[in-house]
Amino acid sequence: MSENNQGEKLFNLSGVLKKVLYKNEETKYIIAVLENNQKICGNYFDTDIEKLVGEEIVLKGDWTTHKKYGVQFQFQTLELREAEIFFFLTKIVKGIGKKFAHELLEKYDEEKLVEILNEKPEELLNFKGIKEKKLDKIVSSWNKFKHLRELGAFLSKFGVTSNLINKIYSHFSEVDNLIDKIKKNPYMLINIKGIGFKRADEIAKALGIDPKSEFRINACINYTLREFCDNNGNSSIDKFHLYKLLDEALRFENEEILYENSITKMLSEEEIFQTKQNRFSPSMLYYAERRILDFFERRKDEKNKKIIGNFEEYIVKKEQTLGFQLSSEQKRAVEIINEGNKTLFLIGYAGTGKSTSSRAVLELLEEVVSYDDIITIALSGIASQRISDTTGYNSSTIQSLFVKYEDKEFFPHKVILLDEASMVNSVMFYNLIKKISDDTVFIIVGDDGQLPAIGAGNILADAIKYELAAICKLTKIYRQSENQAIAVIANDIRQGNIPEYNKEYEDFNFVNVSINNYYAVKNSLKQTEFSSVRAQISENILNTILNISIQYIQKYYDYIKAKDISKALTLFQVITPMKAGVLGVENINMQLQTLFNHTKGKGYKTKLYEFKMSDKVIHIKNENMKAQTMQMYKTNSTEYLEKRVFNGQLGLIIKLDFEENRCIVLYPNDDMVVFYDFDDLSSLLSLAYCLTIHKTQGMEYENALIPMSFSHYIMHNTKLLYTAITRAKSMCFIVGEEDAFKSACKRIETTRRESVINDLLSKNI
Repeated sequence: MSENNQGEKLFNLSGVLKKVLYKNEETKYIIAVLENNQKICGNYFDTDIEKLVGEEIVLKGDWTTHKKYGVQFQFQTLELREAEIFFFLTKIVKGIGKKFAHELLEKYDEEKLVEILNEKPEELLNFKGIKEKKLDKIVSSWNKFKHLRELGAFLSKFGVTSNLINKIYSHFSEVDNLIDKIKKNPYMLINIKGIGFKRADEIAKALGIDPKSEFRINACINYTLREFCDNNGNSSIDKFHLYKLLDEALRFENEEILYENSITKMLSEEEIFQTKQNRFSPSMLYYAERRILDFFERRKDEKNKKIIGNFEEYIVKKEQTLGFQLSSEQKRAVEIINEGNKTLFLIGYAGTGKSTSSRAVLELLEEVVSYDDIITIALSGIASQRISDTTGYNSSTIQSLFVKYEDKEFFPHKVILLDEASMVNSVMFYNLIKKISDDTVFIIVGDDGQLPAIGAGNILADAIKYELAAICKLTKIYRQSENQAIAVIANDIRQGNIPEYNKEYEDFNFVNVSINNYYAVKNSLKQTEFSSVRAQISENILNTILNISIQYIQKYYDYIKAKDISKALTLFQVITPMKAGVLGVENINMQLQTLFNHTKGKGYKTKLYEFKMSDKVIHIKNENMKAQTMQMYKTNSTEYLEKRVFNGQLGLIIKLDFEENRCIVLYPNDDMVVFYDFDDLSSLLSLAYCLTIHKTQGMEYENALIPMSFSHYIMHNTKLLYTAITRAKSMCFIVGEEDAFKSACKRIETTRRESVINDLLSKNI
């Protein structure tokens, strides 16, 4: 027990922070619970309390009783328990876990331990479980990172957690005099995921930086612009909306003159650009979309020679080899390329024959280029494999193509076909086209009925709106029989119509899990009573999902046993609009894992999931990772590659290595085995039995299931539902409330992305 400045008796309490129950952003008052279920409360200003979840904390305060939360410990101070050296040993140095770190710090003080690691590391062999191999790993890692220890000591004063310290070490490992540079410009930390403007600003404030300094305002403008564009899909922003966001971030009122001065300077230094009156764009996005426009403009008037003289005769012969007749729309796609156009947008909704048309166009081009000069590409490995299967031509992911030809100015191919173009954002599209030579024929295939790309920009929609190149739009829906309805139902929904969903189809089944007279029941019950009814509906829908899922378990393992991992990963997919709740991604994933994964071996637990052998997983953040090719892994190679793994790639856990503390994931469509440190799992990997609709963009699954509930009403609209249904190839189940489904079919998505292209070209309209 101790005393504060007022002479009050203070008690000590310590434990691991388990969960934040309540927080007030303005007053910083929080209520949380420790792992022993002891509730705590108080005002915590140092950083976002959520960032300390999982950390051991020490509190000083007194006991109190709350009428709702019961007995609580009301703290006056809250600090991280462990010294910086403990964070450094457990989070940065590879091979030292928490248990061993505690043993070391019990035997040696910090100065002695540093001396041993530097000069006499062999002493550590006296500790149980430390062999030569493990010691080599510890010493190698210590020597690599020891010069950055001071940074941890400096940042820990500002409540920066061990996870973030780890990221900062990694990000700035090559920077000299880092602490001095952070003191001078704490906003440089914004470049690290997890340290936004708010956190960097707290450090800046503690360091005494003037709240109205141009330095601070510039940092906020840059950060706010970037975050707004990334989170909303826009590549430009209205000035008055920007000012409102700046007021919130900087806690200013009526400081437009300060903003104007900063923006004027940033415009002159080309940190940002003005796209039209009162609209601004970050420089990266402006350059990307401006150069995309230049690319299309340059190619518009340059044409190749006609490929086939007698086009009608050619089409008749081609239809014989294809084995079917092309529609007038499909013929038009082939004709546009035959006329010498170097660029073609081939746009079509689900079931309109985009793949067939693509094949016909590529076969025409093979009249003048070799088979190997043609490549089909897509963002994901599964999508690139699919376009290869349907057209018969070589395929690659966009990223693999970048890696293969990184030392070349242009890709060597004479024909490049990009599939699932709606998934490609502005920066990715620009990086692609800058390596496409003016002589290359470029075919862009996409469905503008789907959700737009993750990230800023709306290239496909803008290209159609402003006819940036020749466009062929496919509208006729093809179905092999009257009993196949996925494409028809999806397209009815896209147009805001309720489809004939209750008929019996081979590939579509609406499973009605509703209560009779829903609205009458809702209006007749109290809020608490109706909440119980809603909870019961959600449970019924979940149980129905699990019952349907059971039929795919045996086939999932048959594919794994046969080493056909790609088919296992795309056999069956639950797709839901939201993360939280009974019918959210997180809960459904855990429920499906208990069905699909009966592995009895040890799993690795994170805050949310426990990962096990044979789990279907998804990578959730674009990141360079330590990897091997499948051949390297099979031959126990000790060499590693650095490969870019993209948000949305599906894989299978093939090993949990508890000696090396790592999880090994196979990505079959990308010929890649990726190594994840256990500490990074929760930030880089998620279970993938259930995914959000956004995560499934560009994918195709043999069988897909979509829960439909009023509890997801905020996310219901035609574009989301159209995208979800069109992920299914052979069978689509919708399980849920009939009235919620009908409502979703009528809510036409009208959100329009703002873009640099739109800003620049709308001046002329």
